Amino acid sequence: MNKSFLQVDVFTSQPLRGNPAAVVFDADDLDARTMQRIAREMNLSETVFVLAPESPDTDYRVRIFTPSSELPFAGHPTIATASAVRAHRGDLADAILLRQACGIGIVPVEVVPTDGSPIYWMTQASPQFRNTAIGPGEMSALLGCDANMLAAMPVEVVSTGIPWLIAELRSVAALASLRPDLPCIAERCRASGAVGVTVFAEHEADAPVRLRLRTFAPGEGVAEDPVCGSGNGCVAAFLARHRHASAVQGGYLAEQGIEMGRDGLIHVEWTRNDDELTVRVGGQAVTVASGTLHL
Repeated sequence: MNKSFLQVDVFTSQPLRGNPAAVVFDADDLDARTMQRIAREMNLSETVFVLAPESPDTDYRVRIFTPSSELPFAGHPTIATASAVRAHRGDLADAILLRQACGIGIVPVEVVPTDGSPIYWMTQASPQFRNTAIGPGEMSALLGCDANMLAAMPVEVVSTGIPWLIAELRSVAALASLRPDLPCIAERCRASGAVGVTVFAEHEADAPVRLRLRTFAPGEGVAEDPVCGSGNGCVAAFLARHRHASAVQGGYLAEQGIEMGRDGLIHVEWTRNDDELTVRVGGQAVTVASGTLHL
């Protein structure tokens, strides 16, 4: 059995930056165990398997696997898949709206042309928030930093499709200096019902890039995720809920992966209609490898 695949770097227009994901096509005849083994073989933060749609309201269906487990949704794999499907399927090559079915339902992906490669905008699920009992002492121990490096903000579990433990640091320098305790993060996230930790800090107010982030998901087999689309969506929802709302409404740019040498640029926007909060995350994508799996 042979399966073709593409490897796509997301949140970048330059190869070997951003966050890589593998996209395996025509995977309907693969069972979950085989998919998991392929994801472990690929050894990327996520591997996506593209399946035939089950509804006329969608263009394709996906299953998403980390090296250790299946996820109902993930951000950068969604963008990777949209880019890969447009390259692989002639009937969708010029599509400007793609409808992905996954574990959280239908995720629309809008393709916006630019002077270079297009920006793929995904609308994430309605944000959900859950308070935690994690104080500054425990959070600083998890991150390997002094408690005074944490901003005076709550630590919350936020989900726009999958749940992340979200915390803010006082400076980009503090963010860069983290020495996370990965086993303890995995244990605390399991207890909190989160897949991992996403932390962020603000740049100066006049900087073109508003935020820098880092994401750790050791419980999913990912020590640090270079650029996390779902984590960025959760941070946007967190900001909309708390004191930074007026500073970021209407959209902003975030960066991630700097500390790993895989810098990526994330477009983020949120809108509020009455009590309904909508978060969109976008980025560019570039194919860096293609091949065939011989199974």
